[in-house]
Amino acid sequence: MDAPPENPAEPEIERSCFLTHDDWFQLNGKKHRPGLYWHGIKNPGEESQADIDDWIGAPIHARAMTHDEQGSNHGMLLEFADPQGRWKVWAAPMALLAGGDELLKELLKNGYRYDLRKKALFLQWMMGRYPKEHITAATCTGWSREEDAFVLPTHTIGNQAIRFQSEHAAADTYKTAGTLEGWRDSLAGLCVGNPVLILAVSTAFAGPLLLRAKRQHAGGGGIHLVGGSGTGKTGAAQMAASVWGGPDYVMTWRATGNGLEATAAARNDTLLPLDEIGESNAFEIGETVYALANGLGKQRAARTGGARLSARWRIVTLSTGEHTLATHMKKAGAGIKAGQEARLLDLQVDNRAFGTYDNLHDYPNGAAFNSAIKERSGRDYGHAGPAFIEALLNDTEDRAAQYNLLTTANTFSARDGVEARAASTFTLIALAGEIATEYGLTGWPEGVALEAAADMFQSWKDNRGQGQTETRQVLEAVTAFIETHGDSRFTEIHPTSPEPVKASGQGRAGYWEDTTEGRVFLFTAAALEEAARGFDKRRIIETLDAEGWLVEKDTGKRSKLRRAGGKSTRLYAVLPRDAEQ
Repeated sequence: MDAPPENPAEPEIERSCFLTHDDWFQLNGKKHRPGLYWHGIKNPGEESQADIDDWIGAPIHARAMTHDEQGSNHGMLLEFADPQGRWKVWAAPMALLAGGDELLKELLKNGYRYDLRKKALFLQWMMGRYPKEHITAATCTGWSREEDAFVLPTHTIGNQAIRFQSEHAAADTYKTAGTLEGWRDSLAGLCVGNPVLILAVSTAFAGPLLLRAKRQHAGGGGIHLVGGSGTGKTGAAQMAASVWGGPDYVMTWRATGNGLEATAAARNDTLLPLDEIGESNAFEIGETVYALANGLGKQRAARTGGARLSARWRIVTLSTGEHTLATHMKKAGAGIKAGQEARLLDLQVDNRAFGTYDNLHDYPNGAAFNSAIKERSGRDYGHAGPAFIEALLNDTEDRAAQYNLLTTANTFSARDGVEARAASTFTLIALAGEIATEYGLTGWPEGVALEAAADMFQSWKDNRGQGQTETRQVLEAVTAFIETHGDSRFTEIHPTSPEPVKASGQGRAGYWEDTTEGRVFLFTAAALEEAARGFDKRRIIETLDAEGWLVEKDTGKRSKLRRAGGKSTRLYAVLPRDAEQ
């Protein structure tokens, strides 16, 4: 664009008009650089009449008019060149023409150059464009309403009459490098013999199946890979991210809830990899997990004062961290709820043969294998996800029926509601991995994705333990309190010595007495609430009673009136029992 040819073409121009020239041209013997021009006439009909050939900006075209399926959100599909001569496409909302500053700001951010003195002419050019082609404007990425197209920021897979439209001509996070064959042979090949890696990559293919197989119109779920530093969990996330984009496709938990909402909406129907949960806000993480899995952002006010439509998405999350979600939430003094536990599944992965890995594929150690994953995932990426979508668009198999059948298999049997939701997530991941293998994208043997998902589901169940989440947490908290304070904050209710041991400076928690069934701890109400902090007293008492841990009660009550310390007081008689009892 900087070097004019010796003899550029001389176009025929009917003045006055706007014209875009994609290459150098000449008029009246003068060379003109490429760009959008106003070709007018100065002082028409007078002796001083002269041609005007004003350069407004770099080459730009209005390719189509856009609007959503309700006939709203009108826009213009613009194609323009940046200073390096690269052509870019943006479906720009017409609303940005009001004032024009936001429109021009977005163009400038993406390399478009224009004459600052010709701003009014540029806006006049755009307002006067009426392209014959009309396309549907999608305001979010992912599946179209008719499921005949999959929309990405810069292009659409399937029905080309649908394009992504946004107020921001954002950089495309779905980048590509290398080849699909290179990814399959050099990167996906490392998954063989490594169930955690197979699960991670299968998770990357699961997003598009939330609607295609699970028929879920909002929300999703996620897997949280838990392991020590340097054990390979981040390598698993990088490998999964390579299905859709480059190394920067992996995001961090170090963001506000609002920021993660925007990211989830931008990754709709694909994968959201989030590294290191320990960097997230422990006070917000519980609500964030609900939001990501439920697929609905916060209600916010529009600039005009009315209610703005909340962001929506369908997303599968792949998280990593050195601690479980429950452990991280405890930093804020909160206990994990069953709904949170079911939506982001803690999966301990650093207990394999080599940290996260089982097969190092002839690499000398886990560190070398991890480096290979990092190097290869930065060389070939971004091809497998779109190829998966293209195959799905031409797929006549009833994937929803396959998913439903798989959920009934004994492999994914569940004992309660939390396990049932977890089973549905692992089932979807298993199906995604098997379909990707069927399409020839992974190079894995048939059945390995299903086997890995079943293995990981069983591991999740084993680590979770039995019983409902809140019940288990209450019992574990009370047990831990007794183990910590049983000798220091409880005293014998009927001391045999004249000088009983005094409670510690933290205050008395209650008393104890030995019975034929074992030592019973007589809690005060305040101590019981302290022991299971985060749960209200009624829930604690109901749980202990339902599990048979309250062994002495007055009629119609769950406490027992006992005489201790020279006075009568109501105490809760707790006898901890083993899980199998």
